[in-house]
Amino acid sequence: MTTLELYHGLGSTCSKKVRLCLYEKGLDWESHVLNLQKFEQHDPDYLKLNPKGVVPTLVHDGKPIIESSRIIEYLDERFPEPPLRPADDMGRARMTKWTQWSDDVGYGAVYIPTWDMLSRPVAQTLSDERLTQVLDAVPTVERRDRWRAVAREGFSQDKFDEAHAKMFSTLEGMEAELEDGPWLAGSGFSLADIAIVPFIERIFDLRPELEDDLARPRVSAWFAAMRERPSFEKAFFFQGIDTRMAAVRASQIEAGLIEG
Repeated sequence: MTTLELYHGLGSTCSKKVRLCLYEKGLDWESHVLNLQKFEQHDPDYLKLNPKGVVPTLVHDGKPIIESSRIIEYLDERFPEPPLRPADDMGRARMTKWTQWSDDVGYGAVYIPTWDMLSRPVAQTLSDERLTQVLDAVPTVERRDRWRAVAREGFSQDKFDEAHAKMFSTLEGMEAELEDGPWLAGSGFSLADIAIVPFIERIFDLRPELEDDLARPRVSAWFAAMRERPSFEKAFFFQGIDTRMAAVRASQIEAGLIEG
């Protein structure tokens, strides 16, 4: 019997991507939620599954698959119904463009402001001794540097400006792409839409004025159509838990990780 397990974070954009795909496929899976602000992603047992110490990780019949875009591609290959790839070559090329964009640009558009809002208040409470312990457990240099930054000096204004520029380039690129169809790869819903929507939801969460901007009506219509899909509610309000930024911040306060 096939077994699927997902190790994921509630508010993680990349985790939402995989949850969306699982729900679109109608698959049964076992949930393992990691509290990223308590550094559960650095636990030695989890690092055996994902040596990078990040989420999500899909485990299929005991074998781990990492990297969110690769995971959703794997799911569509292994469980082909309903298909989430366009049947035509051009549609598949457009799909690949946006799955890659989600990794290369979409993530870069949101991680700095997200870490500043959610991770920095927690990390700043760490003593020098505790911070050293945390950093020693982080398996990659890039993530160690990021945790060190949020714990002490924070991110530079240049980093925020770069993130905001990527927000605009993503929204503008989508507005142009959607001229050829209601979905990013054309007339049919695909992995492209699954891959990018967590980052659009996060951009609108961070910058609500961008959602209200009437200059991008196609993006607005696309996002409204995404929210109407049953998978969206299940993935973004996982098991009834609100995973938007303000709700995650409130849960941190309730858990005593930060002061209100």
